[in-house]
Amino acid sequence: MIVETWGDMLPSDLTTVDAQEAIDELGETPATANQFRAFLSRLMSWGVPRGYCTTNVVEHTEKIPGGEPWVPWPNWAFEIMFEHAPFHLKLICLSAFFTGQRQSDVIKMKKPKSGDTTMEVRAQKTKNSVWIPIHSEYRKWMDRAPKSDSIMLHAGSRTASYKTADGFRTEWQKLMNREEFKPFRENRIVFHGLRKNAVINLLEVGCTESQVGAICNMSTQMVQHYGREVALRSLAKDAMKLMEDRWKEIEPLAFRNSGDK
Repeated sequence: MIVETWGDMLPSDLTTVDAQEAIDELGETPATANQFRAFLSRLMSWGVPRGYCTTNVVEHTEKIPGGEPWVPWPNWAFEIMFEHAPFHLKLICLSAFFTGQRQSDVIKMKKPKSGDTTMEVRAQKTKNSVWIPIHSEYRKWMDRAPKSDSIMLHAGSRTASYKTADGFRTEWQKLMNREEFKPFRENRIVFHGLRKNAVINLLEVGCTESQVGAICNMSTQMVQHYGREVALRSLAKDAMKLMEDRWKEIEPLAFRNSGDK
C-alpha cells in the first residue's frame, strides 16, 4: 500500500498531512488503519538515521478510534482452553497471563531452576531484560511440565522448543480453527489479550502503574492505555459507594413514602 501510494516520492517529501489522509481513508477498518500507521511510522523512523528523511512525520498523526483488535480473556475463554488445549499450549497461555509479556518473548522464555523465585525474560522489542517474580500458582504449572534437557520453558508439539515465532503461530492457528474454539473466533479473542489480562489483574489488586510496567515491560502510557477499563470501573465503584453512603441526603420523598420497602 505504501509503494502504491508514495512509491515515486522521496521519504523526505512525505508530510504529516499526506500520512493522515491515507490513514483516514482506511477509517472504516480501524485495526487496518492503525496497523498501516504503525508500519509507516516504523519505516520512517528507520529512514531518519540513514539519511532518507530528517524526521518521522507519522509521529504527529492520529490513530483511528476503536482500532484495538484485542480484549482481555473472559472466564469462559479460560474454561475452553483448559478443557481442549494440549498442556504445552496451556502453559504458554499461563506464562502470558502471569507475566504480561509479548507472544514472541513468552515462547523464548528460559526454564527457571527449581529454587528460583524470579525469572529473567529478554524482551526482543525493547532489548531489555525483565526480572519477573514467579507467582506460586504459575510455579505449580511449571512444575507439571514434562521433564526435558532443554533450557527452554516452552516446547512445541513435536520439538523441544520453538525455533521461530512462526512455528508457534502455525500451531496456535490450528488450535483456534478447531470447532471447540469457535467462540474465540466469533468474539475476536486472541493471544495478545492475555497481556491485557495481566495488566488489569495487577492494577485491580492495587499495583501502581510503575509496578505494572516493571513486570510487563511496558511504558506508563501503555499501562494507562491497557488499564483504562480498570480506572473506569474503579471510578464507578467509588461513585456508587458515595451515593450509598449519602443516600438519605438525596432520597426523593416519594421513595420514602412508598409501600415497597
